[in-house]
Amino acid sequence: MAGDSSVRSVARTLDLLDQFDHRHPFLSLREIVDQSGLPKTTVVRLLANLEARALVSVRSDGRYTLGAGMLRWVRMSAALWEVNDQTRACMRRVVDAFGETVNVYVRQDNVRMSIAQEEGTNTVRNVIEVGSPMPLWAGSSAKVLLTAAPDLIDELVEVNPDLDVAALRAGVEAASEAGYAVSEGERERGATAVSAPILSTDGRLVAALTISGPSPRLNGARLEDAIRVVTDAAKEISGFGLGSVEELL
Repeated sequence: MAGDSSVRSVARTLDLLDQFDHRHPFLSLREIVDQSGLPKTTVVRLLANLEARALVSVRSDGRYTLGAGMLRWVRMSAALWEVNDQTRACMRRVVDAFGETVNVYVRQDNVRMSIAQEEGTNTVRNVIEVGSPMPLWAGSSAKVLLTAAPDLIDELVEVNPDLDVAALRAGVEAASEAGYAVSEGERERGATAVSAPILSTDGRLVAALTISGPSPRLNGARLEDAIRVVTDAAKEISGFGLGSVEELL
């Protein structure tokens, strides 16, 4: 029982930290309590433990934010998960060709997340937060990543009970056959994405290269061009590899 209590406490602490993001860098105690759904006394205790370890900090107005103790983890993580310069250069060439945002997505358990992003040059562009978990049942990159883990599809129902397993399985099979995937409005209305597989130097599918932007700009002949450019770029990256980050994938 004590072990279960410790695990629950860790999970709750991580859930509190997860409330902070680039849109919400500062949160009041009331906001944290309301979003967590936990009793105020529990939240105060968890925050006090985090503050004692410099993992959260409190401003003079009483609002909480991430603490300086996070810096060593952030720097270490950024170094470990950074793709090599060749991959960055290839991503920028795709951005230069289309003006749209390019990401490298990887699968982490039953979610996907971007580990590298080159923002598009258009004023209106599709930008996501690097390192944030995203659904593995929606989006072109999800389909590509699932081609290497098709057995995981049935397990995703536990995360999303409304999931259309048959449709997702068909999309994954189509991506496997075509060597790329296209999605429109699956995660965000009005957004289109094209993804292609990145293979490791030993032939494993380790990531997906994705270009995404507003659907009115990625359609027709331009969409066909995006498919060709992204698949070619993914093959180029597969040729020289993502770098040392492949050891974590």
